[in-house]
Amino acid sequence: MISRIGTMTILAIFAATLLSARQAESTVYASVISTKLFVVGAANPRTGLFYQRTSEDTVWHHTGSKNIRANGVAVFQGSKGGLLYVASGNGLHKTSDGGAFWRITTGWEITEVWNVWVDPKNASNVYIGTAYGVYKSTDGCDTWKQVLRGFVSSIIVDHSNSSVLYCTTEDGVFKSTDQGETWKRTGLSINRIRTISQHPTDPMILFVGTEYHGMYRTSNGGRTWTRVEAGIDHPTFYTIAFDPVEPKNMYAAGFATGVYRSIDGGYSWNRSNKGLDIENIRAVAVDPSNNKRVFAGTYGNGVYRSEDGGQTWRWVGLRGAQIGKIVIEPS
Repeated sequence: MISRIGTMTILAIFAATLLSARQAESTVYASVISTKLFVVGAANPRTGLFYQRTSEDTVWHHTGSKNIRANGVAVFQGSKGGLLYVASGNGLHKTSDGGAFWRITTGWEITEVWNVWVDPKNASNVYIGTAYGVYKSTDGCDTWKQVLRGFVSSIIVDHSNSSVLYCTTEDGVFKSTDQGETWKRTGLSINRIRTISQHPTDPMILFVGTEYHGMYRTSNGGRTWTRVEAGIDHPTFYTIAFDPVEPKNMYAAGFATGVYRSIDGGYSWNRSNKGLDIENIRAVAVDPSNNKRVFAGTYGNGVYRSEDGGQTWRWVGLRGAQIGKIVIEPS
């Protein structure tokens, strides 16, 4: 017979185990631009930033402004969700306390923010890509400086050297080696480049996705580029994602593509759409805590998830939502 104290001890251990397991879960963030469920004059679903623990399946929680066009999201890794940014049509939103309080960090002159990237080694350095160029902050978003003009669809900071940045524009891929102060065009000068992704261990390897021109790869930091053609039968790609654990596994998607999957580092591709009810995909992300778990954000029916490395998919929430970006903070 178990004593009352023994029972309490067992319950305490059980609760601690559940809490530990929950704390070990990754957190998934999804930015919602709009929703096809919008009805004029009616109470409409929220847009903006949503998040969930990976065990919550189809349950998502909202944080921040309720009705913004959230194009992108960034989380400072290691902050445990404390330091979050949302790129939106009315500027850059920021929270430093995990969502209890949000503020717009940009003024009236900075709108149509498409992408945000935080220096992984210094949270004070933040970069945004907008419809009017690249803006840089070195004081945690208190002040901003424009460092490049033109429509910028995406921007990244080199994970091995935070002085190096890349951005994609209507006129090609540009690179900076001095923390964004000056920029030079790389060897790829085609137009309508929409996204860029860097290899998680080899910083010289990058892929870009374009609108109408397919996908390109560089292995020398942007000096020269090669078009990726094996298995590709579609010209528009909005997202490219590496498996952070096994970088030879990659995912790419775009307008009417579904999800393309590569198992040889991006040299060849095959479509992998079993379970997808929609093929317009804007975001793909791999869970670093479980690299077989992959999320796909659609443009019209929320989020889908795979538990087998992208071979099969199932819907996991945000019905009707147009997803801008998915970011995963590992446990």
